[in-house]
Amino acid sequence: MSAPGPTDVRNPPHSTRALIARWVSLLLAGLIGTVGYAWLASDGLRVGLSFLGGVALVVACFEFGGYNIRFTSRYFPQLALAVAVMTYGFTVVALGLVLALSSPRVVDGPAVAVGLFVGLTIWLGTEILHSRVR
Repeated sequence: MSAPGPTDVRNPPHSTRALIARWVSLLLAGLIGTVGYAWLASDGLRVGLSFLGGVALVVACFEFGGYNIRFTSRYFPQLALAVAVMTYGFTVVALGLVLALSSPRVVDGPAVAVGLFVGLTIWLGTEILHSRVR
């Protein structure tokens, strides 16, 4: 009989503590970034809201994908990999459609990109911080 591997997770990424930390961090980054961009940029609120849109895209895609993968892993483990790949594909298509269909007069591309980067960094950072193996 072999000893169990390092599967015991102290704070799983979907625990209440991890979700609260992630949502508070994303909310603060969104508010600070929106106000900062709106204040510093010459285009004002348009750029701030574009940054907030980038953060919102990360939240929508990754939280939706994470929920789908956790649900499938729990109830239909044999489909978990297929759902993970489809979720990734959905994320790529959603991001592509949003960026392709948005008008440069309405959405500031660099601000969306910075918002995506900030949101992704915070999301991945909280996932890693709350997934330490004992």
